[in-house]
Amino acid sequence: MHGLARRLHWRRGALAVTGLLAAGALVLAIERASGPWAWAAAVAMAVVLGLAWIELADLRATFRAHKLAMRGAHDGLWWWNPVTKRLWVGDRLLEILGYSDNFIADTHVWLHLVHPDDRGGYNRGVAQHLKGETPHFYHEYRVRAKDGSYRWIASRGEAVRNHRGRAVLMAGSVTDITARRQTEERIRTLAYHDQLTGLANRALLFDRLNLAIERVRRRGQGRIAVLFIDIDRFKDVNDVHGHEVGDLLLVELARRLRANVRASDTLVRQGGDEFIIVLPEITDSAGAAPVLDKVLQAVHKPIHVNGIELCMSASIGVSVFPDDAQDVPTLLRNADTAMYEAKHAGGNLARFYTHAMNDAVRERVNIEAGLRQAVARGELALHFQPKMRLGDSSLMGCEALLRWRDAEGRQIPPDRFIPVAESCGLIVPIGQWVADAALDQMLAWRSAGLKVPRVAINVSAIQLAQPGFAPLLLDALARRGLPNSLLELEVTESVFLHPEGAALEALRMLRSRGVRLALDDFGTGYSSLAYLGVQAFDTLKIDRSFVATADAPGQARSAAILRAMVAMATAFGMDVVAEGIERDAQRDALWRLGCESGQGYLFGAPMPAADFEARCLSARPPSGASLRVVKG
Repeated sequence: MHGLARRLHWRRGALAVTGLLAAGALVLAIERASGPWAWAAAVAMAVVLGLAWIELADLRATFRAHKLAMRGAHDGLWWWNPVTKRLWVGDRLLEILGYSDNFIADTHVWLHLVHPDDRGGYNRGVAQHLKGETPHFYHEYRVRAKDGSYRWIASRGEAVRNHRGRAVLMAGSVTDITARRQTEERIRTLAYHDQLTGLANRALLFDRLNLAIERVRRRGQGRIAVLFIDIDRFKDVNDVHGHEVGDLLLVELARRLRANVRASDTLVRQGGDEFIIVLPEITDSAGAAPVLDKVLQAVHKPIHVNGIELCMSASIGVSVFPDDAQDVPTLLRNADTAMYEAKHAGGNLARFYTHAMNDAVRERVNIEAGLRQAVARGELALHFQPKMRLGDSSLMGCEALLRWRDAEGRQIPPDRFIPVAESCGLIVPIGQWVADAALDQMLAWRSAGLKVPRVAINVSAIQLAQPGFAPLLLDALARRGLPNSLLELEVTESVFLHPEGAALEALRMLRSRGVRLALDDFGTGYSSLAYLGVQAFDTLKIDRSFVATADAPGQARSAAILRAMVAMATAFGMDVVAEGIERDAQRDALWRLGCESGQGYLFGAPMPAADFEARCLSARPPSGASLRVVKG
């Protein structure tokens, strides 16, 4: 097509010369109407007119050929005079735009049809080619069609220049590329947006956040807040109601979040139930507070999905540029860290990142890495703490407590590594090791001819919910020939999070087969009394926080609470064990309140199996009620 403009130009010139010759011959013929000049003029005019006719016919054929080629390729022709601004467009271009009449006479009419956002680029492309800065003109832009919609076209052309290099003609073709651009837009949307919610995805997040950081750096002022949002207990919705309800819930949450951010903010679905909001225009950290309140309220408002009312909450972590980090990955990581702090604090709240949080994260990472090798390296051990009858200090049983000395010989406290094990799933294999080790120790004591005490082990709700937990534990007891009643499982109120779940089913099965159950840390939760109506227990363990003030003077309220606990447990037919007894006065006070057994440093700290055997299993228990405590 680029050569067509050049050929048209030369043929127009040839026709002009031919026309001049014909006109000259005609003038001579008129002036000299007789004689040899008349014959010469007639012959010349006939030759000239014949040549002109041949040229015109060839030119028409060329036009028809090019028009057929363009129509076959679904392209349209155009030519333009850059001096007069006169524009000619072919029928195919009009057809692309849905127009029947050719009303496009000049540049001004055409530019009126070009999309406002594309006019600048179109004009620059034309100007560059007219100046000779580009070998040819090519530009993709949108043009308004007759129905008001915009069609994408690709326009290409080439200028014809005079001997001075000035463009005197520009001609070319256009192609309808609307379908291609729409396909590209769909691909781009899929690449940068979440398919479920339509929100931006992680790829677009990095792009937007990088641009926001560059703007702040150029200005030299301002802050950017990154909000990392995680929906609390979202997995429960999927587990109980199915993934369809979960997806609908996410769509509604996305809609609510979108309604609470500004047009300049970026809302992202990170994946699963995680969302991220970028606030690019705040003056300080406090500027994020109003958005945090809106988000928490929007999530917490009841949601109705498929006839189900869901009440959700969110944990939010906030990281601020440049205060907390200088790059995108670190900003996101710090916001994620702050979010986990919010979740560990109970959820439905927000936490701003602090550098101290990194120390905690680093510790959790190191603990998790060490725990993964602890079993194989033989770093875990069980210590046993006696449970004593308060009236005569006789042994009633013991609790097997997990201890870990890492590869560097450091003793890691249970309250530091147990939560990590639960959060990363290692509590399942570690819990299995604890059960096996406790049963093996019981078997060893029996093989040594010792009277085996009842041993209690702590079991998490995660372990109980594992498929086959109860049958496997019963099989382990049977293989060792141990009575089921010698084993007691201590659980906390976390097993009641799913009243109809696998954890409670496992407890019911084990209790029906004689394994004893103890409810640990009683009194520290929110619904302890209600729990006792859901699952039967053999033992109630009073938390050490209540025991600590049992012997304090003037603690009538504390004594009343302890007395009520003991009375309630007795009414349910449960034994009562008080934890954390450290002083004789605490033991005596608990005995007077009706508590018959307890454990704590007064009777012995958790100790290795050999020490427990030597101190508690080989010694002859005292006879009679040596404490001489009178119940009040």
